[in-house]
Amino acid sequence: METLSASTLSWVFTKQGRLADAERVALARAQQIEPGFRSRPEDLALWGVLLLRAATAAVRQKKHDTVKQLLRMANGAAESMGQDLNVYATPFGPTNAGIAKVNFLVEMEQSDEAVRSARSIPNLESLPPTWRARFHVDHALAYNDLGKDRASEGALLLAEEDAPEWMRYHSTSRRLVKELRGRASRRDTVLGLADRLGLVG
Repeated sequence: METLSASTLSWVFTKQGRLADAERVALARAQQIEPGFRSRPEDLALWGVLLLRAATAAVRQKKHDTVKQLLRMANGAAESMGQDLNVYATPFGPTNAGIAKVNFLVEMEQSDEAVRSARSIPNLESLPPTWRARFHVDHALAYNDLGKDRASEGALLLAEEDAPEWMRYHSTSRRLVKELRGRASRRDTVLGLADRLGLVG
């Protein structure tokens, strides 16, 4: 399917650092399949995935206005669907759009809004464990940016609970745990988390 190929190509370009190409490919296909009022939820989901692919490339280019516009469109698609779907092994819906928004807000250093948005995400349990863990790490990053170490630790512990092996090898998680450990008292739970991640010494 052309839409899935465009989504995959956009993802590959993003991983390669070809951000302008990633954004262009995703937006071009999104424009071709833009749904109407009577579109099926599956069509809305595929369109929403492409919008989030484009937003991922845009946020890394510091194109914050573009990111916000794409997020509004993706959220509109998710609200119209009213449910989370897994189309060709690609999830999209209110939950996925919500965690993507938190991630983009963190990347745009809008931590206050990221924390507020994180409170209203529905149905987190529907996501794969590593997706939930990534969301909790984003939540932890936002709290850390706001100087709320205990809340950041709590979010990291939730991430570890969901995906302990993923946490051991996720560079952002390890960096944040190390940073929190440097400020921790002897009673702080982050010290135990640091030991479990092998961040000793």
